[in-house]
Amino acid sequence: MRKQTFAVALFLILISCAKKKSEGIAASNEQKAITKSLNLKQANKVKKPAILEIEPYDFDTILKNDFHLSYRVYKDTIENEMLQSLTLVKGNKDIKQISETSFPMLHKNLGYIGGDFGKTFLFVQSFGSGNPHEIQLIEKENGNVITEGTLVDSNEKEKVLLYIKNEHEKEEKLILLDIKNNKEKIITDFNDLKCTHTGGLRDCIVIDTVTKIEIIIKTDSEQDNVTKKYYR
Repeated sequence: MRKQTFAVALFLILISCAKKKSEGIAASNEQKAITKSLNLKQANKVKKPAILEIEPYDFDTILKNDFHLSYRVYKDTIENEMLQSLTLVKGNKDIKQISETSFPMLHKNLGYIGGDFGKTFLFVQSFGSGNPHEIQLIEKENGNVITEGTLVDSNEKEKVLLYIKNEHEKEEKLILLDIKNNKEKIITDFNDLKCTHTGGLRDCIVIDTVTKIEIIIKTDSEQDNVTKKYYR
């Protein structure tokens, strides 16, 4: 009789344990489902990072003989700021970065092609109306700067450049560079113009005519009337 009573009691205990275990598993599964649902809701609330809108570069980038300028925008990991640059490229090979500035500054501040002379090209940076156009004559094969200064005028077809070296300094010089014939002249015939008192020499003169034999430069103001001829 005692054995039967003990067996019944043991059976009841086992049933009770199994029921509690089943209830525990169900509660655990329910808790997991709730947690998963909450995690999904929280994940849906996470904001997606804003997409950076980059305007296309404003100027032509193609140069002769398979060269071009590559416009790039990227983040400086050291200063944690956005930058933009122009890199001289031949085919698929980077040659040299020629300009870099903060993004999104104006593209004309970053620079643009002002003339293509075959083995070299004119790189110009502009900083607003009335301000000088800063230039660099750059060799395509290696990106080296041959000369630099302030633009006065140029003739791309005949490969002639008129510019000021060291503007507003004691050593200021007006230079006529004949790229085709590899000749350079320091021009002093326009040093005493009246118009230089208002806008500077760069606003007073222009390249009028270029032939195979000569280059004619003249004043471009009502205050002065000077025309000079220079043989190539």
